[in-house]
Amino acid sequence: MKIAVLGAGALGCYYGACLAQAGHDVCFIMRSACEHVQAHGLLIRSVRGDISLPAARAVRSPQDCGPVDLVVVAWKTCCNDLFPAALPPLLKSGTRVVTLQNGMGNAEQIALVAPPADVFTGLCFVCCMTDAPGEVRHLEGGDIQFAPLQPTDAGLRGAQELAAVFAEAGVKTESFRHTEQILWCKLTWNIPFNGLCLALGGIDVEKLFTMPEQVQRARAIIDEVCAAAAMRGFPTPDGIADYQMSRTAKMGPFIPSSAVDYLKGRPVEYDAIWGNPLKRALSVQAPVPLWQQLCRDIRARLSLPAEP
Repeated sequence: MKIAVLGAGALGCYYGACLAQAGHDVCFIMRSACEHVQAHGLLIRSVRGDISLPAARAVRSPQDCGPVDLVVVAWKTCCNDLFPAALPPLLKSGTRVVTLQNGMGNAEQIALVAPPADVFTGLCFVCCMTDAPGEVRHLEGGDIQFAPLQPTDAGLRGAQELAAVFAEAGVKTESFRHTEQILWCKLTWNIPFNGLCLALGGIDVEKLFTMPEQVQRARAIIDEVCAAAAMRGFPTPDGIADYQMSRTAKMGPFIPSSAVDYLKGRPVEYDAIWGNPLKRALSVQAPVPLWQQLCRDIRARLSLPAEP
């Protein structure tokens, strides 16, 4: 397949490298590291085995890539306003677009540009970071759950076909019928832990777990997220709260992505991770007072106006 990775940061480079190693023609659309990768290639240091792509194809713009069979969207959701310009050069009849982004509302934004029947969500459970230009470290996870934006039989078959492509590239996958069905699972981690580490000034999870009151707060927020998901008709797996608490306690000095963005002065994915899911929770009158307070704390930290 011809595949474009739109926004080839750490996450996009990791999955793109897996696909390239499996024999696909992958084009990495990136900015800051583009010239370095063009000259020196791409190196992934992974817990599942290193990947070296000395001839990785890197370009700066979608126009330099051209139409492909599959677009993997891996940029931060703060860039989603660029979809109308970035996606059309990559599309042809039958091109599928899968978003591996955080939060909710991304597939719907893509569907304003690409045919909704060709739009899919991939929910990643992965920890990657950039060590240097063209060098990515894969620390943990990598599994992906796929679902179509349109919950039809054809959409489910498309999700299954996408899952098969990534599975052949060594990624553990599952497929589901409905996008929202899978998104709540990751939000049980992102909302409390990404949020608290950000709201508390950009701390790591190890520091968070030295603060008993914040650990209790995180667990209570997970419970609120699970309750909201159930009221939306998409209950989360049994035991997910205990699982998220135990795995996070072992992460060490890991700083979640939004806290990193805050510390580096970059835009933070507030709407996708906290704002849009909260709107869906409130639409079914889910009781989420701690989640709402966390949103107020985050907005204060980011100097954003209070929500109405």
